[in-house]
Amino acid sequence: MAQDYDNIGKKLWADHAEELSRFVLDEDDVEVLADLGTEQQIIERETDIVKRVRVNNQEVVLHVELQLRDSTNTPMWARNAQYQGYLVGKYQMPVYSNVIYFHPNAGRNDPGGYTYTWNDYEHTNRYKVIRLIEIEGQSVLEMQAPGILPLTPLMKPPAGMDLKRWVQECVNTTMAISVNQRTQADLLYGIYLFGSVVIDATLLEQLIPEELMRESEGYQRQMEKAARATTLKNTLTVLNRKFPAEAVNALAREMQNIDDLQRLEQLLIAAAEARNLDTFTQMLHESEPVGRQQAVN
Repeated sequence: MAQDYDNIGKKLWADHAEELSRFVLDEDDVEVLADLGTEQQIIERETDIVKRVRVNNQEVVLHVELQLRDSTNTPMWARNAQYQGYLVGKYQMPVYSNVIYFHPNAGRNDPGGYTYTWNDYEHTNRYKVIRLIEIEGQSVLEMQAPGILPLTPLMKPPAGMDLKRWVQECVNTTMAISVNQRTQADLLYGIYLFGSVVIDATLLEQLIPEELMRESEGYQRQMEKAARATTLKNTLTVLNRKFPAEAVNALAREMQNIDDLQRLEQLLIAAAEARNLDTFTQMLHESEPVGRQQAVN
């Protein structure tokens, strides 16, 4: 599930880079010049967003981490020390680093940097902590900036407005904005996905009808993912009813690696028709790519 948030967040930055860059930097004079690679060979993690931008006639590196909840294994200040050190060394220009926290409880204890000094030794690493819940959402809606709208359900609603009504306001603003149908579907799916961080899915489905999101690539991927999971579950259920569980479990991991929905549907039919597990296993291996068969053998 975390990958879904990551994917839609990166797509928003790909489609609406300048709007989001201005939002993060809190500057109007921002021009995105290039999308920089996020792979960093010398550290374990990959950065989320890295772009070369021009801010008030100065070229800098804009770095953004999209953080659903608090960083667990490694503190965020330590991760940013790695990221910024790498980016400064590679691009040899200022790095403006930011962490956007999505969940209302996340980022409360993020110090926004790391510093030490002793004798002639000194190091300072600072970054901007952006907690969406602390941002006045109504002012963001009034900006009419499409790329930021999917984030608004997690922002602070106007005083006295409950969460359901606030999300409805975010949806209404998105529906009214002048964009093409595909972009609107992507934005509404973004509201649905990010809103699910704090809002029950049933309520979101009431506020954002499925037909409004169907053209979104992210929504289509999510629906296919759900269909694959359901088909796999049904196939394993059929097999477990007919054959010993231990033998079926030996095939389960192999089947979990199948991404092709049509192939899984064929295997479901094969499971229902198979008179013995060897017949099904043969069908499973025959439908695999050659390289995969060799790996199994």
